[in-house]
Amino acid sequence: MGYWIWEVAISYLPYPIFFPPCGWEWAELDSNQRRHKPADLQSAPFGHFGIRPGKGKTRKKDGGGQNEPNKKHGFQGAFAQFGISMNWLPFFRSFSLLVLALALGGVVGAEEAKLDRAKALEELKSIEQKNEKLTQDLLAKSARDFSEAGADKFKAVQLYLESYRNVEFGRAQEGDTKFQQWKVDNKEKIASLDFTTAVQLHVQYLALVCREAMGEKEAPKANEWVAYWEALFKSKDVPENPTEAVEPKGKGGRKQQQGMGMGRRQVRGGGGDDFSRPVVDSPLVRDRQIQGFLAEVKEAEVASGSVDAVFNEVVRPHLRMVKSRDLLLLWDQRIAAMDEQAEKDVKTLGLDDYKVLKRPELLWERSDDLEKIGEQESGWAKKMEILKSYPYHPKVAEWIEEMKQALGEGSPALPEKAP
Repeated sequence: MGYWIWEVAISYLPYPIFFPPCGWEWAELDSNQRRHKPADLQSAPFGHFGIRPGKGKTRKKDGGGQNEPNKKHGFQGAFAQFGISMNWLPFFRSFSLLVLALALGGVVGAEEAKLDRAKALEELKSIEQKNEKLTQDLLAKSARDFSEAGADKFKAVQLYLESYRNVEFGRAQEGDTKFQQWKVDNKEKIASLDFTTAVQLHVQYLALVCREAMGEKEAPKANEWVAYWEALFKSKDVPENPTEAVEPKGKGGRKQQQGMGMGRRQVRGGGGDDFSRPVVDSPLVRDRQIQGFLAEVKEAEVASGSVDAVFNEVVRPHLRMVKSRDLLLLWDQRIAAMDEQAEKDVKTLGLDDYKVLKRPELLWERSDDLEKIGEQESGWAKKMEILKSYPYHPKVAEWIEEMKQALGEGSPALPEKAP
């Protein structure tokens, strides 16, 4: 449609269109100057029919005298003024037609470019489906690779070191040379049992995280997270330091865990310990460029090597959701290990801090989980015992207020008042 519009418009334009009208001269005068008697039936060219415009170098005088040099008028004069040959005239005309065609075509195209909302919605739906499929395929492949490598310690280490080289040193030959030197410098640590075990657990945890990101159908069950935590717990000589002050909930988050780990430069010199940082920052994740797919997965913000963070941020929420009593068994296992470690600690002050401060808080959290899995009466009874046993604890006032709200009027646990 736009083509026909500009074609018709051009047919009515003067030739050429880039120059204003000037005096126009033909190459020579025609042969019929002011003749009163008409010619016979077109036996000879009439008017300027046989003469090309502007190309003759001379023109004849009136009355058949000698030719005189043709003065440059009109377009020829305009071109000559700028030092341009008349041979360029066709190119200027073509260029002017092209500009006009683009202008008119753009206007018409703008008028035609109306959005079909129904069609656009269908296309958006199709794009969304393709994007979801690509995301699922990429996460599924990553989860499969991590699961296979996590089953064997040697494969897990090889997979981790390959990604570490790509991320920290690059894939070029120069980067490979630096990586080989790094391996030589950290040979003992890479070969140690602690490192290989930590890498294997790290890869296993990433497999679970990728499955969690794939959606509810592929998400790991609660017992799978429990199995991972138990393996992590058993891999530590000292799972948790009982003399450390109790930190608020959420300490497994990115900001707090980053302080526990090492920065990028430190990692190069320290042997590649990425297990105290959130797994979303792992070389395995960055090498596969799946950080964006794990951004909304809370388990990805936890360090795979942190017993406390995995327990509080991952295991507890999953077991609370399914209301499993296994959560209480894990609490007993965790507290018993801390009790044993505290007895081995020669620091009397640290031991007292654990018994008086930290242990009551752990027991309170266990009682809170007892309520969350549906056993409110038992949970409240345990909390009352803690308040009686530790009346001077710094959090007693906070705990009493919490119990008042739980046991307030209207609570289904309280008996109705007698009439």
